[in-house]
Amino acid sequence: MRIVSFVHFAALTARHPIAHSHKFLTIRRPLQRQLSYNSHPLQMASSSVKAEAEPRKRSSNSNNTSNSPSRAEKKQKSGASSDIELLQSWIKHDNHTYHVDTFLTASQAYQIRTRLVSWYRANRRQLPWRGDPGPYDGSTVGYSKGKKKKGGKKDDGSNDGKDIRSFFGGASKVKRQKTTNESEEEKKEESETPSSMEVKEESNTVEFSAYGVWVSEIMLQQTRVEAVIKYWIKWMDSFPTVHSLANATPEEVNAHWAGLGFYRRARLLHAGAKRVVDEYGGIVPNTVDELMKVEGIGRYTASAIASIAYGVEVPVVDGNVCRVLSRLTGIANHIKAPVMKDDLGWELAEKIVKARSSSASTKADDDNLGTPGEVNQALMELGATYCSPAGSGIDANDPLVEFYVSTRLGRAIGHVTNSKDGATRDRIEELVAKGAFGTDKNKSRCRLCELSGASNAFYSISDRIAADLSTSPNVKLEAVSAIAGHACLPISPPKKAKREEVLAVAVISSRIVDDDQLRWLMVKRPSEGLLAGQWEFPNVEVWTSAKADGKKVNKDKAKSKAAIEVPIIDPTKRSKALDSFISGILDEPIAKKKRKQIKDAPITHIFSHVCHTMWIEYNHLDEDIALNKRWKLENGREAGWMSEDDMRDVGITSGVHKILAKVKIM
Repeated sequence: MRIVSFVHFAALTARHPIAHSHKFLTIRRPLQRQLSYNSHPLQMASSSVKAEAEPRKRSSNSNNTSNSPSRAEKKQKSGASSDIELLQSWIKHDNHTYHVDTFLTASQAYQIRTRLVSWYRANRRQLPWRGDPGPYDGSTVGYSKGKKKKGGKKDDGSNDGKDIRSFFGGASKVKRQKTTNESEEEKKEESETPSSMEVKEESNTVEFSAYGVWVSEIMLQQTRVEAVIKYWIKWMDSFPTVHSLANATPEEVNAHWAGLGFYRRARLLHAGAKRVVDEYGGIVPNTVDELMKVEGIGRYTASAIASIAYGVEVPVVDGNVCRVLSRLTGIANHIKAPVMKDDLGWELAEKIVKARSSSASTKADDDNLGTPGEVNQALMELGATYCSPAGSGIDANDPLVEFYVSTRLGRAIGHVTNSKDGATRDRIEELVAKGAFGTDKNKSRCRLCELSGASNAFYSISDRIAADLSTSPNVKLEAVSAIAGHACLPISPPKKAKREEVLAVAVISSRIVDDDQLRWLMVKRPSEGLLAGQWEFPNVEVWTSAKADGKKVNKDKAKSKAAIEVPIIDPTKRSKALDSFISGILDEPIAKKKRKQIKDAPITHIFSHVCHTMWIEYNHLDEDIALNKRWKLENGREAGWMSEDDMRDVGITSGVHKILAKVKIM
């Protein structure tokens, strides 16, 4: 057993106070991740170990009795020494320029750019907003993690022979199409969707346009690519130009958006189209500054439209790009950190987007650079595939496999924590402990890395290596360590528990006198806030975790990822709250009619930041009532009686669908 230095033990137990024994790096969790598109990375690593072991075995059986190290062993020792030097400089660095000056020099940025463009052109996904013909399938499900076979068994991909090209559908090189001028074209004439859908549109390819890119970027915000494809095609069929969208009604827009969630995006896209028509003649602006004047377009979307549609040399930074940058330059922070997604992350990405060769360029060199749009899309594509959270960092098909600092750091930490060289180990552990406890109070800090980020990442990687070695003892330490380093960078973001709200919902139906059609009482939500402007059944909030027992929840508890306990509200209290609300919608005698409480389990509907627990009360009004289709309430909201056809026309949310389905099977 290796003796652990007191400094390291103290730092380790400070970070992991629970269950640390006298053994170095207590093992907690097995490796259950699919990290390669071909097979499990540890299986790949194991195969490479066997292959490398053969020549060594033959050498040991030969007549050569020399004990001198082989050339391969010398090279490995030299590489380990270089990685350990890198690890020391990484732990000690105190300025964000370290990441650029060390890992993203002009020469490195140029090589990264050309590798990305070459890979992207050969393998990119076929997507309708890129002007590609169908069929389309943007799903990454089953490639970054193990696919499931029939019978529920997980397929690690080791026997099916598939590689990344099968995911990309063997996409051939598609020439970038000229941007369409929407005005000229006109003159000529809460994920709530299926997880994977293939849309065949070979004969109806939509021409590439800045407007199409704009729509796709808005839809892709917090929604998976494969979920967006069908919605985008339907949208462009109904609203093929900025003018046609600007002239649409809010109900038409909502109906086309229904199911995508985050409905505020649709309202802003609609408002933005009106501005583009009024102020830019229906032509989407071609600069970031002008684009950001349009409703719903921030820096990210403006940069995406400008670079992809118009070739403007600006970076585009999202979570996928932040992950790639973190692994390329060793940033110990999470991808949602403001300094990454809103500040210095853009400077790093710009180094790649604007990279040039230091030598005199030729036409071939310029072509290899690709367009800014290609570079940005390649970075995002890489972050969604090989450099996804489950990426291994050692896959030979990964275009940037040679550039990841994350894997080098992992290998260095593996060497240090499993080395017999006590002096090196103690020196590194002392540096890490100083970073963890902040003993160097006069030391400045890197703006890109989280406070104590390098030290925390060191401990996470060491734990991961120990755990993985225990489950895969035949795999080479170097491979296990590289994968662990890649898996632990960027670091995991802090998780918050979702806000909980308990709602009492009234579902009231009746029939209209003149056509005997069943209709449902609906109210329109306020124009601001969650699901703004959407139609729903009348409901009231009877409890929220934000103000439990009349007090705000403790901040530390709110930041915890532990689930918040949701109480069962007394049914009488729920009914009284609904009576009061409905009295402001219907005449009081009708509003006070008794409703049947659906007493089995409530309906739960989850949004990105809040969870609704909905208790349903139902009543059908037997009297024939002359029903007004719609009317204004005193609080400025609208109410109305809607048939199911009416609901489809205005585009109801999936939460309303759930409630309606429950009531109809009673």
